[in-house]
Amino acid sequence: MQIKMLKNDKIKFYGKQLPKAGITGLILNKGAASHFITYESQFISSAAITQIIKWSSVTVASLGTYDAVSGATQITQIAPSSGSSTVPAKAGELLNLVYQITGAPHRARSWAVIGELPEGLNHLNSTNSNTDGITGIPTRPGNYRISVRAYKNSNNSGYNYTKTFTIEVAPDEEPPVISSGPESLTITSVKKTTLNVSASGNEIKYQWYQGISGNVSTPIAGATNQALEIGPLLADSNYWVQVSNGAGTVDSKTAAIKVLDNYTSWAEKKFGSNPINAEISDPAMDPDGDGLTNEFEYTIGSSPLEQSLDQDTSLRIEQSDIKLSFMTEPAKGEGYAGLERVYTVEESNDISKDSWKTVPEYQNIIGNGQEIIISKSINTGKKYYRLKVHIRKKS
Repeated sequence: MQIKMLKNDKIKFYGKQLPKAGITGLILNKGAASHFITYESQFISSAAITQIIKWSSVTVASLGTYDAVSGATQITQIAPSSGSSTVPAKAGELLNLVYQITGAPHRARSWAVIGELPEGLNHLNSTNSNTDGITGIPTRPGNYRISVRAYKNSNNSGYNYTKTFTIEVAPDEEPPVISSGPESLTITSVKKTTLNVSASGNEIKYQWYQGISGNVSTPIAGATNQALEIGPLLADSNYWVQVSNGAGTVDSKTAAIKVLDNYTSWAEKKFGSNPINAEISDPAMDPDGDGLTNEFEYTIGSSPLEQSLDQDTSLRIEQSDIKLSFMTEPAKGEGYAGLERVYTVEESNDISKDSWKTVPEYQNIIGNGQEIIISKSINTGKKYYRLKVHIRKKS
């Protein structure tokens, strides 16, 4: 709208001369938006005048001058997002949507809103005005598509202009944010451990899952706290947590839990841990008196509490060959999680310290219960053989 002061103290408005005193409110700052403060105040009696002033003053400060004499006729948003077809809003906060006919329109005698308004909003439904509005406090987040229509005649009749707006109601709170956790860990099979996540947000809730982050097929019953106690575990596992509130959800990273035992966890299983008796659990002790230390029993997979008899290793002569056979033992069960037992056969001519050499094709054999047979000709001369066994992390 363009406003011009004339010598006869009259104001030209839409081609008409009006007394200056009669429309004082019309000449605030930038035209039609300020007109909304006073001239149209009768149709917004449902809102406090202080709020209207706040609403309009913000609008006026950001508007360009609308030309009411030239340009294409259209309905334009004035506030809260000038010129846009999208209306930003937030649940629980006051929204004042103001729109008006711009260009060179006939004066609108009636207005209609077509479509479902967000709950909590009301159409102001002005009459005899090119400015109208929607106000209230939306309560439900979501996107709402509505059409605003201005009619040339009263009672929503006659020639009309239509504009479609999308009211985007954001939640009244922000989605939660995970700042840390849960962390990947390596544990033994005899201990429990706790996974933790740190998150911020209002009224947040937790749900833990087993598996890879984002896979909700395996929720953990009752796991709805910030921390999750797990274990004892016998195999590697993955865990993650989903944190949520009314505004949304966020998935944590995956915590990979590796289970890797050692002599200590094996001894706790074999001798008890309330507390463990160091006099019998020490690696060098032989509580069953079979001549094998606890550490040796752990390495070969025999019991430290029962005397072990090796009935699976044999040495025999078949025709002109010497045959050595033994059964491997897989590293499994209590105290062996994440481990494997490895066998290597060595030979020597004189059993001196540095004379032992690996028998080709019989080194780093991973035990899985298979029988190993070594056949050597008697004519090869004097030979000594030994079997080396050790425990290592699974390769």
